[in-house]
Amino acid sequence: MNETLRQLPHALAAAFGRLSKREQRLITAFAALLAGAIVYVGILEPIVAGRARMEQRIVTLVDDIDSMKRTAARIAELERELGSAEAAAVTPPDFSLFSFIDKAASATVTPGSVAAMNPSRRKVRDGEEESLVEVRLSSVPLPEIIGFLRNIEQATEPVYVRRVELKRRYDDKTRFDATIVAGMLERR
Repeated sequence: MNETLRQLPHALAAAFGRLSKREQRLITAFAALLAGAIVYVGILEPIVAGRARMEQRIVTLVDDIDSMKRTAARIAELERELGSAEAAAVTPPDFSLFSFIDKAASATVTPGSVAAMNPSRRKVRDGEEESLVEVRLSSVPLPEIIGFLRNIEQATEPVYVRRVELKRRYDDKTRFDATIVAGMLERR
């Protein structure tokens, strides 16, 4: 087979030489057209299409930059407001995040739906700690979860919802398993 491949160019040249001048010009023109089509489809068209995609991506990114600048300005404004709100927020010394979350859960969630309630603490900055309570709910309807989150968000103390994970139950599509993490910053 290797020998056949080596002799193929010689056989093609011999066959091409046996053709008339008109047939040779026709085959040469066809080969040139085929080579041009291959160059266009294989090289030029992908380059042009890639350039068009890049130009469209640039337009999209320029539009995104404007919205990012507006969002950054809004974040800076909210952080300034948060700084003044944190300074004004005073948590009573006898306030317990765990008991607050427990009361909020028992007020809105069906008894027995709380699978676990785990408190934890972590240092955030010098002199500040974040208290967290992770609540795992099992087979709870969505209105109860929303009521629980509303109770946390409407607290007069500086309590916030840090994370919410919902997973629809496979056996009852109207109920969810949920993990809700509530937090609070404390100064020491």
